[in-house]
Parts: sequence; structure tokens; C-alpha cells
Amino acid sequence: MIELLTNLKLIFFVMFFFLMLIIESYYPERKWSSGRIIRLGFHGLIALINTLIMRVPTLFLVVPALLITNENKYGLLNSSEYNFMTKALLSLLLLDLAFYWWHRINHTVGFFWRFHSVHHLDTHLDVTTSLRFHIGELIFSSMFKVILIFIIGIPISIFIFYEIILSACNQFHHSNIRLSEKFNLVLEKFIVTPKYHTNHHTVKKASREANYSSILTIWDKIFFTYIDATKTEREYLGLDDRDKEFGLINNIKHPFIQ
Repeated sequence: MIELLTNLKLIFFVMFFFLMLIIESYYPERKWSSGRIIRLGFHGLIALINTLIMRVPTLFLVVPALLITNENKYGLLNSSEYNFMTKALLSLLLLDLAFYWWHRINHTVGFFWRFHSVHHLDTHLDVTTSLRFHIGELIFSSMFKVILIFIIGIPISIFIFYEIILSACNQFHHSNIRLSEKFNLVLEKFIVTPKYHTNHHTVKKASREANYSSILTIWDKIFFTYIDATKTEREYLGLDDRDKEFGLINNIKHPFIQ
């Protein structure tokens, strides 16, 4: 079952990625400051390397945690009498809340920021940015997932469903897609939009260290971490260090030489 759901996750990941890639080609919000083929090649290489390496923590940490939790009925939801649909809804909400805090920790705790900052070294923002993560951050994220699985008691199918939705939302809100202001205002009342997340990638620290939501924007509202950057600020993205946008070795070494 896990193998089937994992393959399904990969299929959705690839399909939605290329859908966003096509849409942003026709309806871009910003002009690209670097070649799209170069960006796709570089970020695609990072994603390929990360995917291969991440098979180890996935197979030896996340999958065993899911199996043990569900077989032994560990976790808060497994000790309740809720029906499956209620457990599914609570699982999705708790996971999204937890990843809001995980994202926030990656910005506010210096050790984790070292790794997460690789994602923010990108001086542009498009769907390929959703592939740009340091392998160290992904490994720490897997450990965090294991803790959540044991604490919450997440059904296997719901966990993988959340991962599919999270991946699709990650690709959507990193994409360089132009939405009408009216449509964006309606949409961002509920989910993170490209404009909403572009605020989070500005060089300006105030808006970069805000807007932590991954799917539902309600968490930023509850914890007062939403900031709307200006249009000018959204045109200058990344970090002050502008020379590390590309270069595989430089990006891998980045957390260790700051």
C-alpha cells in the first residue's frame, strides 16, 4: 500500500510541476532575471540528488514510523473514538499547523536557518524554486515527520495525501504566475498564493521572517506573522549574498561556511 501511494505521490508531483511550468510561461508575474533552462537544469539536478539520498531516511525512518504507529495504534488520534473522516480532517489540520511551526523554526533558530537559507539564495522565484532545498534540511524534516507521526497517530493514506497536497501547494505558491488582484485577495484568505509567498522571499528581513504558512493562511493570521511587502520589495528577492544562486558545491557547502 505504501509503495502504491508513494508512486502516486511521485506522479502527481511531476504532473503538477510541469503544469505550473507551462502556466507561468504564458502568464508570468515577473520577468526572469536568469535563463529558465539554466534554472530548471540546476534545480532539477538538486532535486534528483535529494530524491536519491532521501530514499534512505524515507525507507528507514518515515515508513517504519507509519507502520509501527498504525499497527500499534500509537498517537493521539488512535486513542480516540473518532471516525476515519474526522481523524483525516484533524490529521491534515494538525500537520499543516506543525509545518507552519517547522518553517518558522527554520527561520528563527540559527542552526536550522543555515540549511534553509539555501532555499532563499535564489534571487528569482518560479516553480523550479520549489525543488531547491539543502539535503540537510530535508533529513531534519524527515526526523520532524517521524515525531509528528508518533504523536498524532496519522493514518498512512492521510499522511501521503497531505504530502501530495503540500507538494502541489509548494509548487503553486513558488510559481511565477500572475493572478488578478481580486482573485488573489479571495484565494489568499484560505491558501498561500504566489504573491503571498513572494512576500516571504524578499531580501527585506521583516517580510522574509513572516508568512510561514505552507497551505492554509490561517496560521499566519492566528500567530500574527503575516506581512504584505510592497511591490518594489517583491521585485528584489533572495538574500544579500547574490553570488551563490547557482553552483552545486557552493550550495552544498553553504550551511557549513557561514
